[in-house]
Amino acid sequence: MSRPQGDPDTTTFFLDWASRRLGLATVDPRTPLTALGLDSVKAAELLTILEDRFGIEMSAEDIYADLCVADLAERVVAHRDSGVRVGAMAAPAAPAGEIGGGLAFGLFFFASDAQQCSAQRYRLLTDSARFADEHGFTSIWLPERHFHKFGGLYPNPAVLAAALAPITRRIRIRAGSVVLPLHNPVRVAEDWSVVDNLSDGRVDVAFATGWNPDDFVLAPDNYHARVDVMRDGMRTVRQLWRGESISLPNGAGESRSVRIFPTPIQSDLTAWVTCSGGVERFEMAGELGANVLTALLFQSVDELADKITAYRKARARHGHDADGGRVTVMLHTFVGDDDAEVRRTVQGPFKSYLADSVDLWRRGAQALDDLDDRSRNKVLDFAFERYYRTSGLFGTPDSALPMVESLHRAGADEIACLIDFGVAESTVLTGLESLAALANKARSL
Repeated sequence: MSRPQGDPDTTTFFLDWASRRLGLATVDPRTPLTALGLDSVKAAELLTILEDRFGIEMSAEDIYADLCVADLAERVVAHRDSGVRVGAMAAPAAPAGEIGGGLAFGLFFFASDAQQCSAQRYRLLTDSARFADEHGFTSIWLPERHFHKFGGLYPNPAVLAAALAPITRRIRIRAGSVVLPLHNPVRVAEDWSVVDNLSDGRVDVAFATGWNPDDFVLAPDNYHARVDVMRDGMRTVRQLWRGESISLPNGAGESRSVRIFPTPIQSDLTAWVTCSGGVERFEMAGELGANVLTALLFQSVDELADKITAYRKARARHGHDADGGRVTVMLHTFVGDDDAEVRRTVQGPFKSYLADSVDLWRRGAQALDDLDDRSRNKVLDFAFERYYRTSGLFGTPDSALPMVESLHRAGADEIACLIDFGVAESTVLTGLESLAALANKARSL
């Protein structure tokens, strides 16, 4: 049977799957899968992929009737052309920001309520993930935090990513970020490969150096060399992800070659570098050919634009496509129907959230420790105004659009909307409708 015309992506998908799952360097698209080594377990996996991803029901008898990759691709094309729709996966919604250019929109989580006693601590996360998955958002970002109520709901993003995988179907599930110097990179690769399998290949990972010395009780020897440790760890994770082996000493001091299992669904891991400070980290991301995850916490939009320019120049200097990397900007976000009501809704919760943040960041800063309550409140008032006016995404779909436009002009590709900063969960979920409307407007930028 000839190779289907006009749909190379479908053929490539099945060729990649067969190569990876059957352990073959190359796959002839016209050779029967059973002749290539397809066994019962892999046949069952293939049937599940056909049903869940393409809406096609086939039997085991069909698979074993000398079916080849070219046949699979042709059946997908015929099914698609027939207009048959099977469940929600038959015609998935295009992610926001991927239609006609513009910015993509994702959701970012960093709640500061780890001390609350609740059986539903993660309900906002799961409910928001379902909404985002159904309304064209591109990504869900999960952080890593330790030993503090600010962000303390998220000590291990891989665990929560595994929980989101079976309740979503389209959205990318991303670590934002794995603090790589705190971990053995082999375990990081193993953990996220499991999530990649659970999510049918929807995993991406941002890597960070870490900054808080208290976090490094987990790996005290890595603190001072954390930048180099992250760089080396990223290389190891990506090698293992591609199926390569690395040599490590075992318990007896003998060198052993190891590779990770399960094998990831994706042949390569798309990586971000978290860039929260100076231009050096942006340039490092460019050197490594990685994407950028950043925020407006310690920089203006104009400063960010200069750093994005430096990032793209660094990509070019090191042999990467200057325009190929993606820049994601995290913004604290709440979008509603009325500007005044939005401000009233977020002011109290956001100031409390900032207070928790100050408590974390002030460790070792005597000047902040010496503030009395009155001065501390003034600091929080000023911080709220700055965030609300210049560093967040607050307002209605119309009034918040200028911030989106300014980030687009600065060179950003995606906005990761941090939504869990203390506003009542029901209100946050209601506001997601307005946020989706803003994402639709951003598609035309």
